[in-house]
Amino acid sequence: MLIILFLSCNDRNINSLGNEKVMFKELPFEISQYLENPSDYQLDIQSMLLELPKGKKPKYKLETVNTWIGPWVDHEKLINIEENISYKIDQGVPSPYIIFEDKLYVPNKHNIFTTVDKLNSLEFTKYDLK
Repeated sequence: MLIILFLSCNDRNINSLGNEKVMFKELPFEISQYLENPSDYQLDIQSMLLELPKGKKPKYKLETVNTWIGPWVDHEKLINIEENISYKIDQGVPSPYIIFEDKLYVPNKHNIFTTVDKLNSLEFTKYDLK
């Protein structure tokens, strides 16, 4: 039982992190450029986690945590592999979860890859993962 308490001390809910709302035009250049080029993310459309810039060694991974009863998803767990810190992302939060320079960017609505022509109207919540 003590081990479980110790392990859960490294868990944080993203809702408890410092955050701010940012519009698409306020995103870092690397993120906006990635989202504006559909050919860049054709293979990533099914992925819930995007770590930019592409090609670097991943620092984060995403795990799905199921409910205790039944086959339902309780939440997603974003894990910093290097520091063994995890962040709980509640069920129903839109994805993809975009990570750039230890900041997590979460869109305000689902299916952003299908609204490429309306990117300028997108809003994101930026969380500081440090």
